Amino acid sequence: METLEQIDLYLDRTLPSEQAVGLEQNLRQDADIQHLFDRVVVARSVVRSAALRSQVKNLHVQLLDEMNRPDEVATEKQLTPVRPLWYRYGQSVRWGARVAASGLLLLAGYASYQYANTSIDTFYSAKFINYQLPATRGGNSSALSTLDDLYRTGAYTAITQRYGTLATKTSHDLFLTGMAYLHQHQYKQAITQFTRLQRVNAKQSARLFEQETEYYLALAYLGDGRIGDAYPLFEKIRTAPRHMYHQNVTESDLWELSLLRWKNH
Repeated sequence: METLEQIDLYLDRTLPSEQAVGLEQNLRQDADIQHLFDRVVVARSVVRSAALRSQVKNLHVQLLDEMNRPDEVATEKQLTPVRPLWYRYGQSVRWGARVAASGLLLLAGYASYQYANTSIDTFYSAKFINYQLPATRGGNSSALSTLDDLYRTGAYTAITQRYGTLATKTSHDLFLTGMAYLHQHQYKQAITQFTRLQRVNAKQSARLFEQETEYYLALAYLGDGRIGDAYPLFEKIRTAPRHMYHQNVTESDLWELSLLRWKNH
């Protein structure tokens, strides 16, 4: 069975359990299959939205036609053996159908709006949070990095310049320089700093700025147009309730990211 067919049956919940387990394992291990899965999910959603809009349009036309031709409708009611639900059960159901149609129209409009207005820039702007340096206690200046004052005043260009002159570069310096690049929309340089910090953390027991780096690296990937690299980080944050940025990533965000991957592929 082809992978695409498996995915389709999986989403329909008709794929045999053993094959479903195998597909889920492949999704975790193979980025290409995960990407194909995301595209199928988005494509099916778009198709459903299109079908919904078509259904709503037909229902809306039917309701308008009914209201404009009440006498003819009454005649059809007498002659036609198969009748719509609201003809069988009276005016209250007919009014309920109109309310349902209005709800469908709103839903279809929302789906269309989301598709048309989802972009990397809007998503990035909505998710960017300015990192605030923690206040030092008791005036302990030894805990400060030489870059702290520059960061607090928003001197981001000065930070990137000063970083190159530091004889010893700490994890704190790496992170603040990555943030400085991010503030200047220099996403590739920010990615370099954040991934460098991740490599440093991997070699030591005390992993400094680990969760902050995951979130802002995801944003840097997004700003650089690398949605496929940003998505796993956002997904990791969303599925980790104790992550400090968990509340900043919703299921709706993951859906929008999938839509962005499909639109920008």
